Amino acid sequence: MKKSSNPSYKRRLASLEGCQNDLKNELFLMFSAFHSALKNYQEEIVQTPPEARARGFEASLLNSKMIQSIQENFPINWKFGKYKRFTLRVNGYIILFKKFNSKGLPMNIKTKSVTAISQQLSIPLFDDYTFVAEPILFFGYSKDNFGIISNPKLVYIDENQVKWEITRDSISTSKTISIPKEEKVAMPKLRAEIVKKNVSNK
Repeated sequence: MKKSSNPSYKRRLASLEGCQNDLKNELFLMFSAFHSALKNYQEEIVQTPPEARARGFEASLLNSKMIQSIQENFPINWKFGKYKRFTLRVNGYIILFKKFNSKGLPMNIKTKSVTAISQQLSIPLFDDYTFVAEPILFFGYSKDNFGIISNPKLVYIDENQVKWEITRDSISTSKTISIPKEEKVAMPKLRAEIVKKNVSNK
């Protein structure tokens, strides 16, 4: 019997300690996937000059690279839900991927569905109305006025507030993620490095 789509109760509570334990292996893969996606994004974005980019081109390209990277790292755990919403479902959690605003909240157009998600209400994200009790987490990044993409993190939001977050530096140091230096800088810096290299070769 299908459950009602009316969000009448809360999803299971997600604690910081519980999530760190439940996703102790997957967290490393997520951060690694992000930096792989960022590298691919930086390589492809330069192929389209700024004056030829449609509105939202950069965000759409990075989102697509992130989807691609997650699919490669979690081949059996990803799924497109309702409204083509890309999700990663692993170890009892549903993870969505978003760019964060200055308050650390996902950037979304306010709809009933988005509001329900930010309050951890039990709306179904899939057509089969299952897994409405799994807590929803957000994996995302920040982008400043200079176009610098940084600060990837996993965030738990309830009552439209950030309750806790996990950054790369806050997870166990027993494993390390190799991040090339150039993946941490913005596109203008990359162009400067290219120019510098060309000059030094003359």
